[in-house]
Amino acid sequence: MSAQQQYNGLILLTSYIQRIYIAEKINERIGVQTNPSRLQAAKNYLDELNMIMPLFEQTRELTDTQLKRVKEITMSTKHLMDGYFPQPPFSFAQKLSIVGSSLYGEQLMNTGVLRLGQLFQKEVGKDFEMRVKFYKERTEFIDAVVHTLYSKEEIELSLQQIIANWFEGIMANRKNVLQDMEKINPFFA
Repeated sequence: MSAQQQYNGLILLTSYIQRIYIAEKINERIGVQTNPSRLQAAKNYLDELNMIMPLFEQTRELTDTQLKRVKEITMSTKHLMDGYFPQPPFSFAQKLSIVGSSLYGEQLMNTGVLRLGQLFQKEVGKDFEMRVKFYKERTEFIDAVVHTLYSKEEIELSLQQIIANWFEGIMANRKNVLQDMEKINPFFA
């Protein structure tokens, strides 16, 4: 695999781990039962990848040890994703967790694609630049809703409906999200 393809794989992997981590952090923040081992695993993987990626940006290659570890993290992340999507009936907390974590994961992916373009002098679509503001506004909205719940205040029905609508969109795309997870392994073959 080329350095660009491997970097793309690192971005994709990191965005999935971000989903898991943020879902657990939202639950923790709003007082919903979390899975501490899942949260810790995601945090550890993010920490490891955040050490690997800057080195990779300089060398444009993964060492054998890094490659082996990235493959291990990828396999573990697949298992963590198995429990990512909730089963019906869905509580507001579950909807918020999925919406928030999806937005943060997609934001990280978008930022990564922009960085990939800089590193490899590749043209990325203008839509990636335009999405920066889109994700910033939506993650700030999620943060505000989480803070409201953390403060034990009621969430307005109109805001609950926004979360519900976004949740429906994500759930309609659930199969694609899980299939995209399968696309990571070939980047490190």
